[in-house]
Amino acid sequence: MTVDATITILILVSFLVVAVSGRLAVDFALVLCMTALLVSGVLTPNEAFQGFANPALFIIACFYVVSAAIKESGALHWWIMRWLGQRKPVSRAIPRIMWPVALISSVISNTPVVAIFIPLIQDWCRRHNITASKLLIPLSYASILGGTCTLIGTSTNLLVVGMLQGTPEADELSLFTPALVGLPLVVIGVLYFVVLGHRLLPARQGISESTPDSREYAVSMRVEEGGALSGMTIADAGLRHLQHSFLSELQSKGHVIPAVGPEEILKDNDILVFVGQPEAVSELRQFRGLVPAEGEILKLDVPYSSRALIEAVVSPTSNLVGKTVKESTFRTLFGGVILSVSRNGQRISQKVGSIVVRSGDTLLLEAARGFVRRHRYNRDFLLLSRIDDATIPNLSKAPVALGLLGLFIVLVVTGSLSLIAASLLLVIALGATKCISLEFAQRSVDMRLLLAIGASLALGFALQKTGLAGLAAQGIMSLADGNPYINLLLLYVVTVIVTELITNNAAAVLMFPLAQSLSLELDASLLPFVMTIMFAASASFLTPFGYQTNLMVQGPGGYQFGDYFRVGILLSLLVGATVVFLVPIVWPF
Repeated sequence: MTVDATITILILVSFLVVAVSGRLAVDFALVLCMTALLVSGVLTPNEAFQGFANPALFIIACFYVVSAAIKESGALHWWIMRWLGQRKPVSRAIPRIMWPVALISSVISNTPVVAIFIPLIQDWCRRHNITASKLLIPLSYASILGGTCTLIGTSTNLLVVGMLQGTPEADELSLFTPALVGLPLVVIGVLYFVVLGHRLLPARQGISESTPDSREYAVSMRVEEGGALSGMTIADAGLRHLQHSFLSELQSKGHVIPAVGPEEILKDNDILVFVGQPEAVSELRQFRGLVPAEGEILKLDVPYSSRALIEAVVSPTSNLVGKTVKESTFRTLFGGVILSVSRNGQRISQKVGSIVVRSGDTLLLEAARGFVRRHRYNRDFLLLSRIDDATIPNLSKAPVALGLLGLFIVLVVTGSLSLIAASLLLVIALGATKCISLEFAQRSVDMRLLLAIGASLALGFALQKTGLAGLAAQGIMSLADGNPYINLLLLYVVTVIVTELITNNAAAVLMFPLAQSLSLELDASLLPFVMTIMFAASASFLTPFGYQTNLMVQGPGGYQFGDYFRVGILLSLLVGATVVFLVPIVWPF
């Protein structure tokens, strides 16, 4: 093994350790890998940065803008609530959600589709007394399966197509080619949930259901020195029967009283810990003599009349991950403050400033009312809702946005324009017709994802250049004894594992050189191996971290880590068997 190969292995192993442990955001870790490969001489500057010239990056950027325009115009709000209709059994409601979500996700990025549907489904469930946790995992999985039906359905598909550029196989793919396998996967997914999956879904209360324990946050308040409540009992202070929370514990002069009686007397600087819904913040602020326990951290220079409560989910690529709330300097970076953190639907029993933020955490924020508008497309977190108000879409642009998207599809399908040319033209048309403002268009592009993809392409090129991809291919071939079908199965399994541990895009990039080596070693077409990677990289049904939409529904559904595995393991096996069976038939070796 050469020195360059040894260095590449060390860099790859380090990346996997860091990515799986969550110590660094995946995008930052990939940039460090690219830098290490460049500094160590494994890659030349041209080789290290050639990934950023890949057409897929420009197409992905365009579709972030397109997705933002569709969402901003409210085009998807027209018929969703009418389509869901009146109360139905869960087994009948699930397909009415999964079919349209899969259809929309085939031409619009999964993330905004799920972001739009989450509050709509929650509202529908509240009005019909149905637990939202019975519908939100199917929502996420439908968006994943629907995204596999076209080349533009997911950034993973676009990335794989970009890596195929310059090969004879690229000419064999058209916009709807993946639907030959993707559509059967959608059918299998819907049937699975109708027949069995709905029985495995937990009946849990998510962070936005209107019950006392639905969004469990811990809010700490301090008895103001010499204030109105000092010297009063808990009962006399009116803290006994609150609407949105209950008094969990009292901290007085270093002593913790977990079961606070009504006759307990409040003293100066006592810390009261309340547990309950996010609305508890507004309720507790109405008590004279109670102030936020961590005043400096929660200090916000915005008039109270201009503030709003917001819930947001931390992204896996967020710079907040691994830092305490105090270290994150959230107020400086985003103009808001973190009031509380909920993890897996449960409160965290420690001071807000000392909580170490993890991906998937749900943050209860206080910020100016323009916070959602300013940070709607910020990839550090996924905004779910502004609690005290609702955002009303501008429906007047919906027909224009949908019409332009339909024209785009016609141009691509008929071959009148290339995918990248049509994508750029669509973005220009959306801007010219004011379906999206220049400001929102700029914010909608996830530059960190594009940076991560470009950097990961450098790592993939290093695996190919140093011969490591060839060695891995030979290892798989030795297990498969040269059988292309077994090789395909092993490639699928490895890709799914990598996807669940890190991310779908990184998995696709790391596995692509392996697919090329297998194709050469077996003297077979590259296409079946590449398409297997395309489907496997999106087949994240076992963890909340493998795919962004899984993470988005975790908090609203109150899901725990094991719920994904229990619900998704059989679906993952069914999808895997279908892909491995159909891919060689549609794209022969």
